[in-house]
Amino acid sequence: MSRIARTLALTAVVCGLAASPAAAAEPQPNVLVKFKPGAASSQVTGLLGAAQRVGSIDRLGVTVVRPAGSAKALIAALERSGLVAYAEVDRQMRVLATPDDPRFSELYGLHNTGQSGGAADADIDAPEGWDAAGLGSFPASGGVKVGIVDTGIRASHEDLSGKVADCARAYSLLPILPPTLREGSCNDDNGHGTHVAGTIAAKADNGRGVAGVAFNSPLAICKALGGPLGSGSTSGVAQCITWLADRGAKVISMSLGGGASATLEDAVEYAVGRDALLVAAAGNDGDATLNYPAAYAQVVSVAATDDRDARASFSNANDDVEIAAPGVNVLSTYNSSNTSYASLSGTSMATPHVAGVAANIRGRNAGFSWTQARAKLQASVDDKGPAGRDPQFGFGRVNLAKAAS
Repeated sequence: MSRIARTLALTAVVCGLAASPAAAAEPQPNVLVKFKPGAASSQVTGLLGAAQRVGSIDRLGVTVVRPAGSAKALIAALERSGLVAYAEVDRQMRVLATPDDPRFSELYGLHNTGQSGGAADADIDAPEGWDAAGLGSFPASGGVKVGIVDTGIRASHEDLSGKVADCARAYSLLPILPPTLREGSCNDDNGHGTHVAGTIAAKADNGRGVAGVAFNSPLAICKALGGPLGSGSTSGVAQCITWLADRGAKVISMSLGGGASATLEDAVEYAVGRDALLVAAAGNDGDATLNYPAAYAQVVSVAATDDRDARASFSNANDDVEIAAPGVNVLSTYNSSNTSYASLSGTSMATPHVAGVAANIRGRNAGFSWTQARAKLQASVDDKGPAGRDPQFGFGRVNLAKAAS
């Protein structure tokens, strides 16, 4: 579920062109040199020749040198001289496993540097988690299947194309008619489902838009909600849950909710009986209301945090809340066009962050049952609020790096 306030942004991406052989030579990197004790100043000056000393690391006795020509040739000459303990290129370093998606820097939930006015590191530590899980090369496949019950998906979106493995709808255009499940049809006529899908599995390192938490996971989409209000029926949601479980979804994400229902609870039981880990939104009432299916004991209930790791004002807080995740002004894919993105707020936006982490846990631990994966998820958090589990944050705000440990 999401707040109506939303900021739409159409994005045109210009891909960088590789330099041609005729292009100007790239500038040479600096060289780090540690001279041996006793090396005479005149010897050092003669050895460096036209190279310039541009800095130093005094505590380490290291000199930073800008080569006049080839850095490789300078290092070779320094090493042959016998006057240095070592000489090496001053290599570029970067944040671990950072994809080239042009709007990745706007995803504070994945990597927060305070870019939105928030608190640095109030995030799920996605780059650190991807690196720890061996996903730093950003493989396009290999993850576990994630099921989504929502308003469908714009499958042709530049960041989601090729991601849909299974597609169905259980939705009726007329409220008086019961929904029927039809495979092969799951087009999003709302935008909510496309947004959720992007947070879970948008392609990473593809030079487009954003990156999903579980970018290498295929998606199974079942549309149970639709129209401007994103509404549907209990029976439709129940049909979708069972259909996704039958298609082998290891994680099922549900950014939706309503009242308790015996039918809905039966569907939840059916899915966990087929080893699916279910994740659902805690609700946007801003009070202690229980939201279903999140409030069922077998389902992970997700609350929302902001870019300062504070509980979102709209996020429900009750004893059933299990995990928290970023859910305020979250940027993701949208259905206005194949290149559109939007910022939405809600526990709906927090839920796919947790579903993505759960998918990484299941992908990394193939032998885990859904209960073991859930226990790992509960332990993969940064504790917020009062020590231990509490109604605002549950066990804490989810952390991908801890999930990958």
